Amino acid sequence: MVLRPTLEQLGSNDTWGDYQPQTPAQASSATPTKQDSICWLNQFSALKIFGADAERFLQGQLTCNLEQVTTETVHYGACCNAKGRIVANFIISFDGESYWLVLPTLSAEVLEKHLQKYKVFFKASIENCQQSHLILGQWLNGQAGSAQHSENSQILQFSEQRNIKIIQNTTSENLTDLTPTLNWRIEDIQQGIHFVTAGQSEIWVPQHINWHKLDGISFNKGCYTGQEIIARLQYLGKAKKALFHYRSNPQALDNSMSVESGQPLFNTDGKNLGEILSCRLQTTESEYQWEVLAVINSDSPDEVMYLTDSSEFPLTLQNLSYTEEKTV
Repeated sequence: MVLRPTLEQLGSNDTWGDYQPQTPAQASSATPTKQDSICWLNQFSALKIFGADAERFLQGQLTCNLEQVTTETVHYGACCNAKGRIVANFIISFDGESYWLVLPTLSAEVLEKHLQKYKVFFKASIENCQQSHLILGQWLNGQAGSAQHSENSQILQFSEQRNIKIIQNTTSENLTDLTPTLNWRIEDIQQGIHFVTAGQSEIWVPQHINWHKLDGISFNKGCYTGQEIIARLQYLGKAKKALFHYRSNPQALDNSMSVESGQPLFNTDGKNLGEILSCRLQTTESEYQWEVLAVINSDSPDEVMYLTDSSEFPLTLQNLSYTEEKTV
């Protein structure tokens, strides 16, 4: 039987709060390739939304089209305020009775509180599964966008190489051979997938984090909260901010480079052109390399950005699979 306290005793959290098992199955790597390797997404949880009016309730609040969220599919989605700013974004699926929304734990608390304000008009219930379920990340090939549901688990294959598995906290599944969660978070950055944190809630519109490029927005589903502003940005082409992946050059471990969420990025002229949304450090025995996702105030970002306004600590633009390839 796997319990949350047991996992916590068998590991610790790193600088970013990601789970680090005492005896990791796999060292940190930019491209995990070991099939069936699993990590505990300890900073993620799920909201379970169900009831006779659940679909109608969510259809009026979420950017994705609930008619397309079936027992066989997985989608990206977001919930926005009236100004089109993301309250929280997530991966969503439906098991036939309940909708499962997977997102950062603190963001789930923010989203639950937000949705409660609108739920009073519908026969729907919201259950926060933070204590009752565990969220696992698994490197396993499968059909992207597919889902499998059973009594004790939900498997959401959101990409061809990775899936998210939701299991009950009292499962009998063996989770003693886990890989560091850092591997998963690095791959999210490299694939341009960002879930807004609780501190970033109601700051960004979905297009700023490329959610439209991941099909996390339906532009023909009809009205939902924030839809007018989101649609206007899309059709008038005025979203001048977008999410980009930057990477530092390999540095010696004694380098004093500091990178954190909320930190600005500068161009060669010392002008602030963006903000880091998420970052992780990938290390080897003698070098380290920062992986960064940042919202840049341009649809044509500079190939090199800097962590200071004095052109120190350069970061180089990387290609994302869902964006037009750039020569870097």
